[in-house]
Amino acid sequence: MNNCCIKNIDIENFRNIKSAKLDFCEGINVITGENGQGKTNLIESLWMLTGAKSFRGSKDKDLINKESSFARIVSVIKADDDYENKIELLIAETESKKGRYAKFNDGTQKRAVTLAGKFYCVVFCPQHLTLVSGSPSLRRKFVDGAICQIYPGYIKTFKTFEKFLEQKNSLLKNCMKYPLAEFNSTLDIYNRNIAALSFEIYKKRKEYIDLLSVKAREYYYKISSGREQIEFKYLPFAENEADFYKKLCESVEADKRAGFSTCGVQREDIEIYIDGENAKEFASQGQQRSIVLGMKLAESDILKEICEINPVILLDDVLSELDFKRQEYLLENIEGKQVFISSCDENRINLATSRKYLVKNGEIECI
Repeated sequence: MNNCCIKNIDIENFRNIKSAKLDFCEGINVITGENGQGKTNLIESLWMLTGAKSFRGSKDKDLINKESSFARIVSVIKADDDYENKIELLIAETESKKGRYAKFNDGTQKRAVTLAGKFYCVVFCPQHLTLVSGSPSLRRKFVDGAICQIYPGYIKTFKTFEKFLEQKNSLLKNCMKYPLAEFNSTLDIYNRNIAALSFEIYKKRKEYIDLLSVKAREYYYKISSGREQIEFKYLPFAENEADFYKKLCESVEADKRAGFSTCGVQREDIEIYIDGENAKEFASQGQQRSIVLGMKLAESDILKEICEINPVILLDDVLSELDFKRQEYLLENIEGKQVFISSCDENRINLATSRKYLVKNGEIECI
């Protein structure tokens, strides 16, 4: 089994990191420094190499240093023992070019989303600790993001779905401006397309959640020393294309009153149960964190199993949010992979670290 590995990175104008050129080891890389100095920015720059959006939910323009109109990240990725790839990511905010663009090896510059499937990475940050207690949108985002790395084609399906949904919502918001026949005809076109795309999304979500349920349950069982069991329950809007279309048509009057689509895959949820009780309502904070820990470790295993490569692991200040037992369990289960850990206190990380970096005011040095 090959390991995905980031050999080096060259950063320019990314958030508060104006310039940084770093080489990394294939084991544990510890990023230390006080709060607000740029540790998470470095972790985030590594994540951006996947072609995905910021895991912090930031807009592209916010990733660029305030004194510049662009940011650039260049990295050499080791895919296996003999093969290396070069990724160059440009984030621009100029009159002629806006957004994220990428070059892979000697290829032409394309939208950054085309990097999906070329570099495998799993990120675990404090925001993820609200996956259980937070809104359904957080759980959908977790599942959809994981699927996008495994199946790059899912991104196109999802973006096309979002485009039709946006057009449908615009039509519903302005429904009184259209003759009834024209409104009904246009809405039907949108519903048929949305139903077909929704079915594709449903199939991939179900496949992934079925895998997640098995693997996360195994991890949680071990973390809890066999005292408790968890279960994941996917609540799909429908389970075949015909039913998707039927339900969308049945909601027309409610949609017109609301001015937007009131149902669909964009409102689905994944419920999590612990010993038969809804974890969102009954699980303690410690139990919730154990569930999320199991989910992130399961995400890494699923990616490894399907793509046949160990992903890079990014831990952004998450150890400080876990007690010693969970810290120890996490670190034991990511051995053998390249890992990046950010922490204000390097002494909290009880392992023989391979390489350490100090971040201060956006400047980074190997120590």
